[in-house]
Amino acid sequence: MNKFSKTSSAESMALIRTLGYKENGITMRTEDYMAEVFLSKFMAFILSFSFFRSLILAIYSIKLPGGMPYIMAKSRAIDDMLLRALDGDEKPEQLIILGAGYDTRAYRFHHQLAHIQCFEIDHPEMIARKRAAMKNLATEKGTASTQHENDVSSLNSVHYCGADFNGKDHFDLDWLVSQGIDKNKKTLFIIDGVSYFLQEDAFKNLLSVISLFPETSQVIFDYAYADIFTGGIYRGSEAFKSSLKKMGEPATYGIHQEDLMNTMQELGFDLTDLMTPEQIEQQYLTKPNGESVQPYGFLNIAFLRKGAKTCISG
Repeated sequence: MNKFSKTSSAESMALIRTLGYKENGITMRTEDYMAEVFLSKFMAFILSFSFFRSLILAIYSIKLPGGMPYIMAKSRAIDDMLLRALDGDEKPEQLIILGAGYDTRAYRFHHQLAHIQCFEIDHPEMIARKRAAMKNLATEKGTASTQHENDVSSLNSVHYCGADFNGKDHFDLDWLVSQGIDKNKKTLFIIDGVSYFLQEDAFKNLLSVISLFPETSQVIFDYAYADIFTGGIYRGSEAFKSSLKKMGEPATYGIHQEDLMNTMQELGFDLTDLMTPEQIEQQYLTKPNGESVQPYGFLNIAFLRKGAKTCISG
């Protein structure tokens, strides 16, 4: 395994989440008011104008069919899954965000995460970039992104864990414990926009390590369909692969639904929720009058729970 998240794609995701927050449409929107912290001052300035936001949205809709709707809807869907976990009877005691990149959930949901330890794991280079941006957030009080002072005060409660999984570090339970993570606490893992950059054995190792945590621990992740790498064509799939390859960050891995179910059964996971492109469109991208925008057609969002009493098989 090399890096969990990629610098270029992390910046692109922050840009799109910022667009969604500023546009605040009925469907094309996000709740990520902090994402622009990770943009250049020039880009943040450009996005303050409705004309340029509309232009960028139009360009993305042509270059990446379904891409922007998916990213915005996924942001809200994982937010909702996180809040559901925090509001449930089996509330986690730790939150671990793998490949955190420029994820802002540990800060935006600081009230709900009170008394819960939060860890962000990524390559040291990415961690350094993020810490620098968050330090700037703590010192610059005048912009729209820094109006939420409580979010700034939550910075000290997040533990940053730099790991070079292509070098000296190995992702296993011992490494997690060495970072201050308690293997005996119920834990929620979020793996957002990571799985398709990994190899099959690396992703299965992730789930295997997560399965070592206590019963009712949970994991949220999105994944690509395996057949987009073997000739399968879905809405936006070719543009998705091409754009990432041009960025030097090629997608390499997809999951067959049957394989996921088998892996879940082997490791003792239950399927709490599985959002397909059709469900994402219906729940997050459809207006009250029935009009909708279509997301990518080849990415699901899965929500698993460890140690369930029943098992859903495919």
